[in-house]
Amino acid sequence: MIPLIVAFPLIMAFLTSILPALRREKFSKYLFLIGMLSPWLILPQIINDIPSNEVVGNWSRISGIEVAVDTYNVPFIVAELILSAFVALYVWGYYPRKIENKAYVLILLLHSGLLGAFISRDLFNYYIYMEIASVASFALVGISKEKGARRAAFKYAVFSLLASYIFILGIGIIYLKTGYLNLALIKENLRMSREINAALALSFTSLLLKSGIFPLYFWLPDAHSKADAPVSALLSGLVVKAPAYGMILLTLTFPINSFVQKTLLALAFLSMFFGIVMAILQKNSERLLAYHTVSQMGYVLLGIALLNPLAAAYYALAHSLFKGGLFLSVGSLAEHYETRDLEKLSYRNNKILMLAIILLSLAIGGVSPFIGAFGKAMLIENLKGFLKYAFYAGGIGTLVSFTKLNYYLSKKGEKIEIPKRKEVISLSLGILTLFGGIYLYPHLSVLKDSISLAIAIFIFYLLRKLGVFEVSLRAFTPEQFKTLGKEINAYMLLFTAVLLLFLFNFL
Repeated sequence: MIPLIVAFPLIMAFLTSILPALRREKFSKYLFLIGMLSPWLILPQIINDIPSNEVVGNWSRISGIEVAVDTYNVPFIVAELILSAFVALYVWGYYPRKIENKAYVLILLLHSGLLGAFISRDLFNYYIYMEIASVASFALVGISKEKGARRAAFKYAVFSLLASYIFILGIGIIYLKTGYLNLALIKENLRMSREINAALALSFTSLLLKSGIFPLYFWLPDAHSKADAPVSALLSGLVVKAPAYGMILLTLTFPINSFVQKTLLALAFLSMFFGIVMAILQKNSERLLAYHTVSQMGYVLLGIALLNPLAAAYYALAHSLFKGGLFLSVGSLAEHYETRDLEKLSYRNNKILMLAIILLSLAIGGVSPFIGAFGKAMLIENLKGFLKYAFYAGGIGTLVSFTKLNYYLSKKGEKIEIPKRKEVISLSLGILTLFGGIYLYPHLSVLKDSISLAIAIFIFYLLRKLGVFEVSLRAFTPEQFKTLGKEINAYMLLFTAVLLLFLFNFL
């Protein structure tokens, strides 16, 4: 039963792809919608049997491919199905007829690739599905009409493929030393060695790159900000979660020493704060949201570093909902104003999008009773002393950034007409973050949240008074980064340095 959740979207992707040859392209959107929504028919039966696992084709565990559903991957699966369903409704008729069929096929492949990765309990099967999602992702970035989209897609493809080659090398070493690709069998027969540690270093570094974690974030801001709004929602809300889930699988299977744990912890906090600072300085609405993905993935990595995979999984669920909603709602404004310049956007004349963006901003800021508060409550349980205060500071920093976003959007602007369907989808995700939070974490921290909001608003106005928001980041861009080849070479050196750091840590 579990494999059917992936089989339906894959079959619909194939059928949709052959419609042009049959001159039946008009049916593309119907097959697309069936493929995107059909896994919901399987989900209730799967959840009722948690935890459950099966080997595809009833082969033995040694020879076959094992898939499973348990408490660790259910949040990822639910997040994928919810956001994919909203995006499917959003893109209905979104793309021009010329590329509509191709876009639908790519989104279906992305959908099935993510679901396949999330249910995998076999390293090679996980890798294959993650690659299906990755290839579809940078193809979707490339078909965007936004200026610079193809350059962003190329850079995304280069680093995604680099990470893939490194990851498959790590998998190969693990297979060579254990004789298995099945994670349960690897754990049962594991004998740690220098080779296994080297494989883990390769695997973690490649997955950090695919996740867009600082300092390996460099492909993410361009890719996520140049893509179309629904694609950005999928990239930020879901695609970066697949490698994060891979890191969870690794921590559940292999022992992680304290030095590596501390390294991951440091990267988590660096990613949080770097993303916040860069987001605050952005004048482009989509880049602001993209840098917050760098920051928010720091929270997911924090759960992994603390060896609390359940907290990482539920924060990933929360992030999928509010970040997907933010890209759809802010992206709707940007597309209809035909600019992504924050100073030229306004939601004042659109009360539905205004409410949606405010709700989603509170959710990402961790204000109770929104779903972000639930994710952060799970993470903070394992923090003490300075790290606990740093965690609170990160939350305030996020609120400062979204105070800036709402400040600019609240200014008077030209009245525009946005399709009701887009408004309702955005507001539905905002409401879902509220009711999801109430269901999972029915706590209201009025005093703490009020203090955090007051501090954030004060800091925002202080930064504005000091002219921080007028700082141009172009002035700080090194000259060599202005050509794509040299930029890629520089980032390759940075990736190599991080890879060596992990190799030394593991060995």
